[in-house]
Amino acid sequence: MIEEVGLGVLFVLAFANGANDVGKSVASLMHFDPDGKTSRRPLLWGGVFSSLGSVSAVLISSRLFSVFTPQSILHSPFDSSFVVAVLVAATLWVLAATLVRLPVSTTHAILGAIMLQGIFLFGLSSLAWDFLVIRILLPLAGGPLAALIGIYLFERLTKRPQVPGKEKPKWVELAHWGSAAATAYARGANDAPKMAVLGGFFLVANSVESVWVPYSIVAVAVLVGSLVLGRRVAQTLIGRAFPLDHGQRLRAGIATAAFVSAGAYFGAPLSTTHVHAGATAGASGLKESIRWALRGMVLPWLVTLPAAGLLAIGVAVIGPRLLALL
Repeated sequence: MIEEVGLGVLFVLAFANGANDVGKSVASLMHFDPDGKTSRRPLLWGGVFSSLGSVSAVLISSRLFSVFTPQSILHSPFDSSFVVAVLVAATLWVLAATLVRLPVSTTHAILGAIMLQGIFLFGLSSLAWDFLVIRILLPLAGGPLAALIGIYLFERLTKRPQVPGKEKPKWVELAHWGSAAATAYARGANDAPKMAVLGGFFLVANSVESVWVPYSIVAVAVLVGSLVLGRRVAQTLIGRAFPLDHGQRLRAGIATAAFVSAGAYFGAPLSTTHVHAGATAGASGLKESIRWALRGMVLPWLVTLPAAGLLAIGVAVIGPRLLALL
């Protein structure tokens, strides 16, 4: 029974992840028509490539899969109820944020649920702090900053004078679609292992087929989530967007895809939300945009991580009592 519940909650978490994250990958395609009927096409585009990235993560993101296992983060043994609490807490947080149109980081939610629940149940010493800091916390915090600084310097060094009235080349629109596809694919490849590893805990068999099960669940759910609720968060991002020309928007998208893809391959967990925000701020070069991006990078550590952790503790404490009443 617990296996079915765990995999069911995994589907809902991946659904919420797709609803909250995919729109960020294709926001540049929706920029000029956020409310129109054509906004569904970019969401389908992003959902399909995120889904493809999620499935191919089995082959290209194995390092990230092993990095984000609760067994790597915790010294203490735990059972399936611990993993269920992590899944439920992360799901509640990401889904609630999506419903109120707020972009959040699924990575921070999962990490917070594992860390704080682990500390609550087993104590501070239960966490593998060296591994946690070097392999997870540093890449997660440093990735967005590296994207911001790297794109900012690139823009300053290669800046060309604008030609007033110059029409954009026809290939630019195609390049935007390609950039969005690459970002969505990278997002799927980096996020899927963090969710699939939790679902994989419920599969006893070690056959190759069993490895594909949680990834397949994630891939399908991400696509469904992007189509059903993906527009909500995308509209929020478009409303907050700082003015960028086509070249800046394109370079920010390419940089996001490159950073997040590298993270997926080398086993560095990154938040696509914040890497993209950093790249966009670096491309704009505006002080207000950079301040906004830095604020956005800090908030997940102060809000999402502890909130998801407290939710996990609540589920761990209340869940068994509720089950006893049934």
